[in-house]
Amino acid sequence: MAKSLAIASLQILSLFLLASLAQSRTSVTHLTVYEHEVRSGAGQSAFLVAGLRNVTWSFSQFGSVYVADNILTRSASIKSQLVGRLQGIGGVVSLDGTTIQVLASIHFTTGEYSGSTVELKGISSADVNQTAIVGGTNRFVYATGYTTVQPVTVAADLVVARWDLYIRQDIPEDFPDTAAL
Repeated sequence: MAKSLAIASLQILSLFLLASLAQSRTSVTHLTVYEHEVRSGAGQSAFLVAGLRNVTWSFSQFGSVYVADNILTRSASIKSQLVGRLQGIGGVVSLDGTTIQVLASIHFTTGEYSGSTVELKGISSADVNQTAIVGGTNRFVYATGYTTVQPVTVAADLVVARWDLYIRQDIPEDFPDTAAL
């Protein structure tokens, strides 16, 4: 008797779950952008702002914290079309200086997604080149997913990286203004 009651309860819960899934619209978007991070000189876009006492701060020194406002373009060339900016904060979190904790926003300033953001959180290291997408705004409301990052150019004062964004949105049918998404 108790076993059949448990099975009936699971069947009812399954129906509710299926009904709730049917009431949302899923959208998947793949975007590729190129980040240009200038670490010194004219046009510097990443700045060390904190670190451990009695230690020289650097982008590979444990405890160093930096902020960035990096340009995003359509291709690896700085002269290609501007897409937006990657703005955020990073901290070197591994003792060997190879892992950075990242909290950032990709802010689209031109084109189809102008005014929208994708919010990122995660770690970046030689072994891990993915960051979680934890939210978004405007065209990317209800965003989840992940990014992959591949270095294109790495020099002492310049890093160019290719970002592939895999964005999933499960938008409830009753969400206002779904036509604009």
